Amino acid sequence: MVKLRLKRMGRKKSPFYRIVAMNANAPRSGQALAELGTYDPMAAVFDVDEEAALQWLRNGAQMSETVHDLFKSKGVLARHAGGEGVEKEGALSHDKPKRRKKLASASSAPAVEAAAEAAPVEAVEATEAPAATEAVEAATEAPAAAEATDES
Repeated sequence: MVKLRLKRMGRKKSPFYRIVAMNANAPRSGQALAELGTYDPMAAVFDVDEEAALQWLRNGAQMSETVHDLFKSKGVLARHAGGEGVEKEGALSHDKPKRRKKLASASSAPAVEAAAEAAPVEAVEATEAPAATEAVEAATEAPAAAEATDES
């Protein structure tokens, strides 16, 4: 049986997939019968040769769940069923709460820490500067005044 599925490419922690037609028993990165398109989940980019995909589907190829979802978002399944396929805008880049949380903590943590460290120090220095100079002046005047009373 022929399956339309993803073949992983790319390097560690930077996945990139090719959408291929393969024998169902072939290994994930094995020899493909045909390449139908590409999918880059990091950039949310999906390209497919729709005519070739439709030809494989007409000949009885089955789809993996991920390829099914990708084809559905691109409108290929609607064209396969005989309807007017419409590509869904933003289907691949929909908001995922876990990813948003991870990106926010990774990108803003150093910036927030740096801003938190810099802002209070500047604010403390700005508010303490007049008080500190007054305290220093008072401390220097007190011994001088004490010496003046001792001499009299």
